[in-house]
Amino acid sequence: MVSSNDKQNSSFSLQQEKIQRQREADSRDQHNVDRLDDMTLQILRKYRKRLEPSGYNSLPDLWPDLKDLMNLSIQLQPYQAIQRLLSLTNYFYEFCHGYRADTEKDEYKEYFDHLENMWVYLFRQEGLGMTDRIRALNVLRDGHQLAADEYGIPDALNRALEAGIIQEEQDEQQQDEQPEQQE
Repeated sequence: MVSSNDKQNSSFSLQQEKIQRQREADSRDQHNVDRLDDMTLQILRKYRKRLEPSGYNSLPDLWPDLKDLMNLSIQLQPYQAIQRLLSLTNYFYEFCHGYRADTEKDEYKEYFDHLENMWVYLFRQEGLGMTDRIRALNVLRDGHQLAADEYGIPDALNRALEAGIIQEEQDEQQQDEQPEQQE
């Protein structure tokens, strides 16, 4: 027979294992965030040194590093990924202005398309807060306007905007249905 103490010890042991696994996962997440912070700082430093030999000479030089950073960022938890992608999107707009004379329209189109794909993917994830989504939509509207006015790309970020708006409408609909279900 299994005693009451054995059951309690087993339950306690399972709780300890669960806590340990969560700590390890948190540690891995923090390590990934730290690595992405380092990558971001490296890109920003090289961008600020763009007139020096050690900096990026053009947006096409900078793009592979930024693209890798975006790809890694969306692998974070959704609440972390959206914050990081918001920052990277704003940096991207700054980089576009900084290298305007050195970048062709087809290059801008490629970059905006990749950014759009990142946002579409992220909007499809569970666990995004309404406030973050609204902030993202505002940033994407700014980028859409920038791409249309400055770079002649009128359809830039349209799919991302649509994905964000659809998700926002679905969330609002779910919130409206919840009080009805509770009654």
